[in-house]
Amino acid sequence: MNFNLPLLTVIIPFFLALVVVSFVKGRFNRAQQLRLILFVIFIAAIAMACLLGIMLFSILKGNTIHSAFWPQMVSFELCFQVDGLSIIIALVGFLLWLAVSIYSISYIKTDLVRYYSLLLILLGVVQGTVLAKDLINFYVFLEMTTVTTYFLIIHKRSTVALQAGYKYILMNLIGAFLILLSIILVYIDTGNYGVTGFSEFNSFVPPLLFLVGCFIKAGAVPLHTWLPDAHPAAPSPISAFLSGIVIKIGAYGIIRFIFPILNSDLYVNNFRELLSTLIIYIAIASMLIGVLLALAQTDIKRLLAYHSVSQIGYILLGIGLGTKLGLVGGLYHMVNHAIFKGLLFLCMGAVIYSTGTRKLDNLGGLWKRMPITTSTCIIAALAISGIPPFNGFASKTVLAKAATDFSFVLKFVMTITAALTFASFFKLISYTFFGEPKKQLITIKEVPILMMLPMIVLAILCVLLGINAQFVLDRFITFTISGLVHSRSVSKVEFWTQGAALNSLLITSLGFIIYIVASKLGLIGRKKREFEIGSFMAKLLKYLSVDRIYCNIAILIDKLCKKLDSIQPRDLNIHLSWVILTLIALFVTLFFVIA
Repeated sequence: MNFNLPLLTVIIPFFLALVVVSFVKGRFNRAQQLRLILFVIFIAAIAMACLLGIMLFSILKGNTIHSAFWPQMVSFELCFQVDGLSIIIALVGFLLWLAVSIYSISYIKTDLVRYYSLLLILLGVVQGTVLAKDLINFYVFLEMTTVTTYFLIIHKRSTVALQAGYKYILMNLIGAFLILLSIILVYIDTGNYGVTGFSEFNSFVPPLLFLVGCFIKAGAVPLHTWLPDAHPAAPSPISAFLSGIVIKIGAYGIIRFIFPILNSDLYVNNFRELLSTLIIYIAIASMLIGVLLALAQTDIKRLLAYHSVSQIGYILLGIGLGTKLGLVGGLYHMVNHAIFKGLLFLCMGAVIYSTGTRKLDNLGGLWKRMPITTSTCIIAALAISGIPPFNGFASKTVLAKAATDFSFVLKFVMTITAALTFASFFKLISYTFFGEPKKQLITIKEVPILMMLPMIVLAILCVLLGINAQFVLDRFITFTISGLVHSRSVSKVEFWTQGAALNSLLITSLGFIIYIVASKLGLIGRKKREFEIGSFMAKLLKYLSVDRIYCNIAILIDKLCKKLDSIQPRDLNIHLSWVILTLIALFVTLFFVIA
């Protein structure tokens, strides 16, 4: 019976979404709709928990679950495979989805049917993506994830949301095109699109295209510009799921399909070195540029968005090292980031829910009025900064060990990034929850219990995964990647040592110094006027943010299209000629690339 479980994991959320749309929409008032939707969410939670629990139990016994289904309406087979890697991401995705669904009960006020039906579909397509056995199934579910997330980002239907959604869908479709092109090239050369497709290919072009596509999906620098716009526009629970799970799928794709090349002894030439170096450089750029841009933000959701860019750099760094310990650290941080970053977005969503603002200069003194939100947010902030005993400290310790074994420079980059992260969140926490409260915030109260409950649970997980780091690492994380690496042994990692304590002290001290010096010099603050044109910070943001580059490219393309439109006669034969010439050019280009 096990072979049906992965398929059911994907189908059940789709079926329940259809139930919501068919039987709830337009038939009841809001209160009745909400009760019926909650019943559907409860059924989904029970069913998914049972399915994933059974599969986890089977995987822990050393089994691998395979499932195949051939629907009549498509020309390819739906193939699923459940192993240690896929089940851990599927479980974390389900956990965060459940937290987001419960949180949304009080947070979302409009279009409940559309919101929850899309949220159910998103659960199904994310499960399908991480359980996909081959490249083509991975691609299909990945793009379904992109489209579903787009409609959730534009849920408010405001001008800002629609613009952010357009940017999101445009850049992610470019990433999808690159991934699809890489799959086509692999299939033409090898005749299959299995997990080992890139390993069997003789050229570096398809893996490189796949990598760039995944970089876009993950929001890595310099392809991250959609992320800071998407988060502020999306509802806060969707931001939590987007940052916690959706952007991780790009990193998951790299682990599943590219990491075997990085860890294989067959690639001793420049091919493996090229891919590894590219990933490491992208990781370093993401870590440093992301955290510097976050430090300068005055919008709390944009600040968290840039930290997603920075933290994805940690994950990519572990992958790019190409070692078992590096992969263990990257995967461990992927799990931990989903929890503490999801918690951070839910906490800031609670602040926005109660105060109605995202601007730091309108906040302050909330800790007495929102003690639960304050406490959980501080836990998440310490976790993302890598401070013990929280879960971020555990995964960053593993990554630091792997980076030190590779190069001391990488360990230095990690320390600087962690210090800047601490400074950024010290700014966020102090400006949001402490200090003198604004007059308009005197009557603010704590959020409803259904919003507090997911935050409390995720905060507890941040503590438990940190305190029990050795157990989690040995029992789950190391076991999870056993099928992806050739080395059977992994370097011993000690968490609770004097060196770890001193490193944490160094990070916090350096973070305080950075915060104080930057504040005194007027480089950071809660008010946007500190970043007026001509200031040091304005110039820094201008050079670090590559958004201007993409905007200029778009302007040039627009001008070119208008120029072509003005000189080309509106004749069908001319249009067909241009289409044929373009197809010929593409064919010739593909011929030389494959050759």
